[in-house]
Amino acid sequence: MSELAFYLTEASWMALLFGALIFDIPRYSFSLISLSLLAIMRRAKVPPLQGNRRSVSVILPTFNGGRELDHALASFRHQSLQPLEIIVVDDGSTDDTRAVAQRARSEGIVDLVICHGTRCGRSAAVNAGARFARGDLLFTADADTIFAPTTIERLAAAFDGPDVAAASCNIGVKNEDETVTTGLQGIEYLMSISAGRSFLDTIDAIACCSGACSMYRRDVFVKTGGLDVGPGEDLEVTLRLRRLGHGVRFVPEAWAATSVPSSLVNLLRQRARWDRDALRIRLFMYGQFRLRQPSERLAETLQRLDFIVLDLLPTLTFPFYLVYLVLVLGDAAIYLLAAVYVFMSVLSLFNILLAHVLFSTSTSLFSLLLAPIFPFFQGFIMKLARFATYTAEILFSSSSHDEYVPPRVRRALLGHL
Repeated sequence: MSELAFYLTEASWMALLFGALIFDIPRYSFSLISLSLLAIMRRAKVPPLQGNRRSVSVILPTFNGGRELDHALASFRHQSLQPLEIIVVDDGSTDDTRAVAQRARSEGIVDLVICHGTRCGRSAAVNAGARFARGDLLFTADADTIFAPTTIERLAAAFDGPDVAAASCNIGVKNEDETVTTGLQGIEYLMSISAGRSFLDTIDAIACCSGACSMYRRDVFVKTGGLDVGPGEDLEVTLRLRRLGHGVRFVPEAWAATSVPSSLVNLLRQRARWDRDALRIRLFMYGQFRLRQPSERLAETLQRLDFIVLDLLPTLTFPFYLVYLVLVLGDAAIYLLAAVYVFMSVLSLFNILLAHVLFSTSTSLFSLLLAPIFPFFQGFIMKLARFATYTAEILFSSSSHDEYVPPRVRRALLGHL
């Protein structure tokens, strides 16, 4: 303990700050506190609905999503702004998706059903729907997602600015109470999406419109080529629109709820796909790690730095930092890590309560009970998993073998490259 006390008193403030950064201490707390101060200064309230005359085409791409498709369609019937049309694209499903979609069409719920004979991928399905869509705006969503009654109208209101080409909504976890893993993801979504993206929107630094629930200006979407057929299409199209000078918004008042993996193994597989795609797109497609970007706007610099400084660097240095602590402190390292963990647990509970107040969501006992576990989940398990994924992508380009993209599409992409 004396060694620990000596280290803490003698360590430079830069070393301590780096340690805090490694363990994700400042990230979401900073976002939440900043949002709270902005709300007080502006006396911010949820903006009232004022009616919107823009027409919206809903595109629902789905592969083997028949079990949940009816629930998504039902949530559209209660929207305050009714969509002009609903287009379901069955991407080569082998379950009853086509039958469910055709039944909904015969009942007048769905306007058009497009069926792919074999799976072509989510991007191809959305692009196919966009070719037939007639609305001013395209609302793309996953079939396992349900939507609050004002979601479409609040998203459409984001397009009042002529420069806005895309907007995404707030996302909660539909099956949050199913397992400990889903409960932890519920907290994670509240921190990273609700709090994190709300703050990034205030500085115009939104980098990704989630595939689960996003809206695009149809003419811009079609003109710029739609979704890329490779993996990570939601991030890629957002960065492409930003680079072309279009605005991208996040609307925290527009809520959707989606299903998340219920087991840790499935979650790690999902996140491995997301993380390697993010690194590939940012590093190789858009060269975002170059220090100097010609004619770059401040907003573009901020969204790059958010990923590099608060995600990439802490992740890649995390295992080495742990080794460094052991080498420098020896047995005292465990006391330092224990102290950091206690602090993070208290901070986690504070963040959860503040986020629920800011976003007017109910605080469940399940979330409060998971608060002490969340720092270990977010700051250790997921960070080590992300380190492994980033390393594999850098060394082996593992995203080129992504099974989420149909094999024939993947072969065509690799052949082209």
